[in-house]
Amino acid sequence: MLFEKFDRHWKKWLWIPIVLLILAIGVIAFNIATTGSFMKKDIELTGGKSITLEVSSADLDAIKAELPGSTVRLTSGVVKNLIVEIPFEADEQEAIDIASKHSVVQGEPSFRTIGPSIGNVFFSQALTAMILAFVFMAFVVFMLFRSIVPSTIVVLAAATDMIVTIAILSIIDVALSLPVIAALLTLIGYSVDTDLLLTTELLKGSHSELSAGVKRAMKTGLTLTLTTLIALSAMYLIAGSIVIEQIALVLIIGLVIDIPTTWMTNTGVLRAWLLRRRQ
Repeated sequence: MLFEKFDRHWKKWLWIPIVLLILAIGVIAFNIATTGSFMKKDIELTGGKSITLEVSSADLDAIKAELPGSTVRLTSGVVKNLIVEIPFEADEQEAIDIASKHSVVQGEPSFRTIGPSIGNVFFSQALTAMILAFVFMAFVVFMLFRSIVPSTIVVLAAATDMIVTIAILSIIDVALSLPVIAALLTLIGYSVDTDLLLTTELLKGSHSELSAGVKRAMKTGLTLTLTTLIALSAMYLIAGSIVIEQIALVLIIGLVIDIPTTWMTNTGVLRAWLLRRRQ
């Protein structure tokens, strides 16, 4: 019954992800205009010092108040880690003392330093990797289908997932870091996976089988997506590692966005093209 209602109004549903994409582009454009970057960057990409303390509790607001210009985070796993990131020129011992004063510390602190020049190199290399990954993905898709329209739809769907995910991460104040970039690269694969499933299913069917093909692809694709989301949610809640948390968070957001992108817009545009071609 639910699918029949969705299938009946597919022309209306396809506009929802398009609106999300337009809003996301607006957020990214605003970031570039105000900060010069599409997303706030972590110290791994700008340079700075990172201090990690294993704690049972911490007053994040008090730490931020005494360390202006710092970024303070607390992991949500069973083992909680307090992470304080400060500028390269700041005194790490002072930061450790302030963080310890407002926390219940359970172990010795650890810290690492990344120079600004190294951070810029990391950012340049990571950006190049993202661009090349997307280009190679597009090349493989075009080689697979050898047709401009369905291939373009798949590539645009993957681009939509990445753009909207980046905008949401920016809104919730997640900084761009190497783990975030790794997760965005992984998201390309996850996004293309469902789009290829849908496109392959619809291209092999006839005009009268479009609804049935969408239903079969949706059943398989949503099952894959939901099982992955459950696994990623467990990673995010239990891991206790900021790296795993960031990767899981990016993929959760991306996969949630991929659901309407694939099954509303990608399905609607592809269906419209097939109906027109088969008339």
